[in-house]
Amino acid sequence: MQRRTGNRNIDTIEDIFRREKEIREAVLEAKISGGGHTGGAPSGHSYISDPTPAAALRRAVELNSVTLYPSKERIFRPEAWLSVVDAVRAWCAKDVFKDEIFKRRYSSGENSQDTCEAVHIEINTYYYFLREIRNYALQCAAQMQVIRVF
Repeated sequence: MQRRTGNRNIDTIEDIFRREKEIREAVLEAKISGGGHTGGAPSGHSYISDPTPAAALRRAVELNSVTLYPSKERIFRPEAWLSVVDAVRAWCAKDVFKDEIFKRRYSSGENSQDTCEAVHIEINTYYYFLREIRNYALQCAAQMQVIRVF
């Protein structure tokens, strides 16, 4: 388990990055599950079972939130967060060290010492690249309006 930074926005980003797979699965489940119907008592129209338009709308509209199980933690604007993850991953892929640090820290959960040994860098270099990754992630998250800057 990685330590908390004390910065709420960075801690949130770190949690999202580590739980990316769970979030993607929850989004997919929310988009493909359930049926649908049109009409019925509140609308004044007769009930018509028609899952196709309801499913199309569910897939097209951005989800407000998803719940991750078993922790029952709610992630608000999960698709925007996944866009942040994708943007940061693509940015990191341009540099071999950032790419390795990103993969090892967030996908594998590897600690900093093991990453430094595997990538052959000093711990200060590791934290320099990690700080760059976090700063870029903060910029992306602010642009997507999923964190509060002030």
